[in-house]
Amino acid sequence: MIKNVKIRVLALIIASVMLGGALMVAAIMGSPYETLKKAALDALTYRNVTTEGQFTLSINGEIYDEKNLYYINGDNSSLDYYNDENGSLVFNYTSNNISIRPDYIEENGKQWYSAHIRYDYYNNAFVSSGPFGMFNPEERDSAGMRFMEMVVDALVGNLKNNITMSTNGGRRYIQGTLTENQVPEIVKAGIDVLVEQSGNDWYYSCNERKYDFDGYDYIYENIRICGKTKDVYVFKQPVRVMTDYEMETWDFPEQWGTSSIDGKLYVNTASNYLINEYTAPVTLEDFDDKSDPLSIPMESLTINYLRGEAEIDEDGNLLSFEVNATVTIVNILGETNVLEFKYNARFSDIGTSKAVCPIPGAEQLLTPEYITGNFGNNYHYGVIYFTLNEEGSIDASSVTTTYPGQLEFDKYNYSYNSYMEAVEVVEDYLRND
Repeated sequence: MIKNVKIRVLALIIASVMLGGALMVAAIMGSPYETLKKAALDALTYRNVTTEGQFTLSINGEIYDEKNLYYINGDNSSLDYYNDENGSLVFNYTSNNISIRPDYIEENGKQWYSAHIRYDYYNNAFVSSGPFGMFNPEERDSAGMRFMEMVVDALVGNLKNNITMSTNGGRRYIQGTLTENQVPEIVKAGIDVLVEQSGNDWYYSCNERKYDFDGYDYIYENIRICGKTKDVYVFKQPVRVMTDYEMETWDFPEQWGTSSIDGKLYVNTASNYLINEYTAPVTLEDFDDKSDPLSIPMESLTINYLRGEAEIDEDGNLLSFEVNATVTIVNILGETNVLEFKYNARFSDIGTSKAVCPIPGAEQLLTPEYITGNFGNNYHYGVIYFTLNEEGSIDASSVTTTYPGQLEFDKYNYSYNSYMEAVEVVEDYLRND
């Protein structure tokens, strides 16, 4: 799929919440206005800070996505822990000259790590600002920050009057709620523009769909969707049965490749060609992931409810915030889904946090000099892979520039005597990869 609809929709929802996040901004900009506004803008330039948070997205009452966040931002390095697609906790460490993270896992569970090595790539200036930092401290009084302040003022409007604030031990606690009829018109208009624009983007189906097959001519169709209609392209592909010899040797005279039809391989005897095209209404069957409610483009998005809380210390630092929002989306098929978005974060060790590489000795070993000395002077910037010793340090004998998945796959090269056996090996490898 050329357009990643799921990511686009999630981005749109989050953007809508943030645009409609007059509550969050208003919570920061309550009374006294200037003091609280300063706390929010200062948080956008935080350095040497530890951030912990959680994101949860539920659809129709069931959890759709949930992620935890733990991020340390230091002067010259950063370290974040997060859940990967399998739910496992992994890390990513970055400094001036190196970035390290877990990478490939062998079938036997052995963990490989990858490291990007570079020569002073950022001119010895670490630029990471953490998950919330949008500006460098030097930009605190910049024109860009002043413009953001003006935008925030326009979005908040009179909503600053809908929040409450209490104090306890020098800390201020601010809460507020925004309902559907309180969402500013400028925010509603912005959401409508984003939804309309997303509906005009092309959605390409990844899967060709079989139309007809008589044993010689394979007829299939591809589609692309824009809004509520689809363009259908019907192709004809001449094919023939693959011989046993060709299956074993993968050697055949035709130069047009192969086709997989009903789980069997055929040799293409000529190039495919278009035989028909037409436009039709979109149906659920046109989408690759029919079970995913966010795989179908939206027709409308409405912010129903938005609530936020913020905590500010006696020095004016933003210590934590929490945002809950409920959004209703209607897709182009007329289906309605209710999304609940929860996001919270807490900032600690402001001004004193320091990120340390979780692999002892990695930065001392994996220097540019070590890399060029072992892999050549031309290897100034690239990726290396390695495993760890039992005590957690790098196993120097494992360091390689070859992707470990390729190393493991090479073990199978001698294990098959026919094409079909090779296919089975590869499929087994991919299932376990």
